[in-house]
Amino acid sequence: MDEILRRIESAYGSLSEPHFGFIASGLEARPYAPLMEEVGQVFQVEDDTDPDDDHGFMYGLDREGRRWVLTISLVGPYAAFARLGKSWDTILTATVPGLLEEERWLINKLSSAGLKLLTREEMEQPVNLNLFNADPGTVRVYQALFTDTSILPWDKETLQRLGLI
Repeated sequence: MDEILRRIESAYGSLSEPHFGFIASGLEARPYAPLMEEVGQVFQVEDDTDPDDDHGFMYGLDREGRRWVLTISLVGPYAAFARLGKSWDTILTATVPGLLEEERWLINKLSSAGLKLLTREEMEQPVNLNLFNADPGTVRVYQALFTDTSILPWDKETLQRLGLI
């Protein structure tokens, strides 16, 4: 976890007064385009990246009626991969039991590309980063690495309470 926190602080320059310039240049450079071309040979890929809120790339993946989300950070070599239902139903890593063949394939591709898939526990760790859309003191590693949103995408209780699912 220390390495993740060091990368967050290094990327933003400051936790209290973060700089976001690296995001626009990273999005424009598209460093994972070759990887996503390979992924597109197995999955239908939809780029859902929002340059105003995301700190990396957000992809919707489909295959034979199943849906997933893949997000790749510009902060460091980190990714999150989850099965989708109404929200992120299962966050996937190599150690999750019952992985489907195409999930194992993608996890291996991400690892070969030097990306570390994060667990829910890692992504829920607090970080004292000042983000626009998150209340002070509530920012988690997920928000610092992937997107400036106040709700974690697997928090079904909050999503239901707000009528989002």
